[in-house]
Amino acid sequence: MLEIEALAVSAAIEAPIAWIIVRFARWPCRGPLHAALASAVATAVTHPQLWAAAEWAYPRFGYWPSAAGLETLVVLAEGALIAWMAKLTLGRAMLVSLAANLASCLVGFLLLH
Repeated sequence: MLEIEALAVSAAIEAPIAWIIVRFARWPCRGPLHAALASAVATAVTHPQLWAAAEWAYPRFGYWPSAAGLETLVVLAEGALIAWMAKLTLGRAMLVSLAANLASCLVGFLLLH
């Protein structure tokens, strides 16, 4: 899978997850659409760095340790961006980021294996 394809798949999965969580949780913020857009923007911001770091880390540390460490950093960075852009509390934004990234990681893993 090309990097741009992986980015598109990630954003297509993560934005709806963010929308669903914020919509049904009814958390005070700028709204579910803003949360979805914030998630897509956060994915676009972090994805190039994740891709480059993964290419460097996988041969050095192995797939699973690298994936776990890098995805943890992505969840934290995206959570902070979602909190800021959607005006969610940091804790709630981290939950949105974690759920969205778990979903996209699972789909990515299934597509590649």
